[in-house]
Amino acid sequence: MKIILSYIACVALMLFIFSCGENTESSNPSKSFSLEIIDSVQIDYLGEMMLLDYDPTADKYLLATADPWEYLEVDNQGKILLHNKFNTDGIDVVNFPASLGYFNGDVTVLNNVKGYYVFQDSVKVGEITVPYPFQIFMKNTNLGLFESGERIYYPHPLPGTFSPGDGAKFFHDLYRLPILESQDKNTHDTLGVVRLPETSVLLDGQVHGFLIPAYAMDKDQLIVSTGIDPKIYVYSKVGDKFNYEKTVDVAIHDWIAPSAFDTPEQFFKENMKKKPGSLTNIFVAGDYYIVTYNQGISEDLIAQLDPDIRYSWGVFKRDPHLAAIFDKDFKQLASGVQFPLTSNRPMVINNKGEVVVSKVAGLSKTEDEGIILYKLKLTEN
Repeated sequence: MKIILSYIACVALMLFIFSCGENTESSNPSKSFSLEIIDSVQIDYLGEMMLLDYDPTADKYLLATADPWEYLEVDNQGKILLHNKFNTDGIDVVNFPASLGYFNGDVTVLNNVKGYYVFQDSVKVGEITVPYPFQIFMKNTNLGLFESGERIYYPHPLPGTFSPGDGAKFFHDLYRLPILESQDKNTHDTLGVVRLPETSVLLDGQVHGFLIPAYAMDKDQLIVSTGIDPKIYVYSKVGDKFNYEKTVDVAIHDWIAPSAFDTPEQFFKENMKKKPGSLTNIFVAGDYYIVTYNQGISEDLIAQLDPDIRYSWGVFKRDPHLAAIFDKDFKQLASGVQFPLTSNRPMVINNKGEVVVSKVAGLSKTEDEGIILYKLKLTEN
């Protein structure tokens, strides 16, 4: 249990500083793409914050501290529209902010007590309650809330009955949980939707680690990543349900896969020796899908790093944010497309199709007078 908690702490720090027989498709990247900086925006705020989300209706951006207890809303030019910090006592208390983002233009936070709290101008105006006890082991920078028809969808919470003390069974049950849960906006009845296909390697009876899902909707298609395997899962929406269509391999050069084991103790002990690769986000960008990732760092290279670098921003100089590019038929066109080396985790695509990232001050050789946002354009070379 101590090993598991140590691993969770390390992975959480990395996140916020920042199959045989399977129905899969794969292709060899054949084109050259780049992400070019076409504009930069400076925000008049001295301190480190990460860009988390974007509201296309109001054309505004949401940034927050790593906690994320404190946040900013800024317009397209970087002007601060709102600066707020969640209350820890008094009214509108947030006990533990696990995820933060926009839902229908409102700042929304996953709180570990009831579920999702919705804020307008720093004032709590609503809740999306999870109607059963749940717990949070891994924070996810992707809030993941969206609505379709009469239902709201969000990452399926981990039930309060789950316990890591159950050993491998905890993880086997975790992988069998739905990836998403939907809630009727009127009756508040919940329904688990979007499960891993039975052919997924994650259902092989071994321990693969915690899932950190990311997903994107493109019309009636849902494209899902578990975060821990180099694959995307494609589902089609039919009524209130999502039907599994196919699995698509993401070809990544020198991908450092997490090693699977029979027990959690073995898994965490061995995987703490390296930095496994991870898929971090999925964007719909015009005629393309952009899948962002870190390829990972091998055990040999990790052993050569100073411990002060191993679990700090410095590690991203050796494992930067990269992207794979797919067309709308899920043919992979490229991989290894580089973000600026000082980029934080890619979280946002705006209504112009620009990928927008925040700059990490700790990775820069120059000192800026505020937070910098880079606007990037995907270009075929």
